[in-house]
Amino acid sequence: MLSPKNEKARQPVFYAPPGHRSGDLIELPRSESHHALKVMRVKRGEIVVVVDGCGVAYRGEISGIVVRETVQVRIHAELRNFGEPLVRLQLAAGLSSVSKFDSLVQKGTELGVTRFVPLICRTAKVKLDDPKKAAARVRRLQKVALAAIKQCRRSLLPEITLPMTFDDLLLETDADSVNVIFHPSTTGTGLQDVLVGTKAKRVSILVGPESGFTSDEEEAAVEAGYRTVSLGPRILRTETAGPVACALVMSLLGELR
Repeated sequence: MLSPKNEKARQPVFYAPPGHRSGDLIELPRSESHHALKVMRVKRGEIVVVVDGCGVAYRGEISGIVVRETVQVRIHAELRNFGEPLVRLQLAAGLSSVSKFDSLVQKGTELGVTRFVPLICRTAKVKLDDPKKAAARVRRLQKVALAAIKQCRRSLLPEITLPMTFDDLLLETDADSVNVIFHPSTTGTGLQDVLVGTKAKRVSILVGPESGFTSDEEEAAVEAGYRTVSLGPRILRTETAGPVACALVMSLLGELR
């Protein structure tokens, strides 16, 4: 049986999208095959885990190395939602520097985020007006997320949207989700007061850019259905606030036990 709890940690994890499975065989993509052979140095018969990025993981053995050093894995067992939390967590964060958002995606993926939204806020220092540059940036972030799901042993590759304006994000607010916007305060509502007892299945988190949200943005978010929540009086950087908020949500919903 394949289970994140009883699976041996030494079994390496590789990625192959659904189209790479044929019957009980999976062919790893060229980049993953190269990583398996040249970096991990796997051998025929070795047990590995393959995730498809859509929530399914396969435990199997290296059964062959075919043309151009493509690695084949013969499936032994399959598990859906391998390593995935019960809650669907969206993290929308104000765009900051390139490296900082990379870090936010990496840590957020490890904590179970299922959707990232790079936000263009009114005070943001980063502007991505060129569609080609924006798409290239998303592709880079997808690679960061892919590396993270293999490292933390998840099976779902998080969605990363194109950069979105704050107003556009509010237009897609899900009324059935628990929606929270974070800001520094000594008197704000605590996250536990919003989440405990809700049995939330979907949570949307909003954190600002380096300069924070404007008062108009906070008011618009509240009108759209977001609740204002405090992380305490200290000012946290975006790349800190995002993962901290995600960790608190997951802990309060019992996902870090």
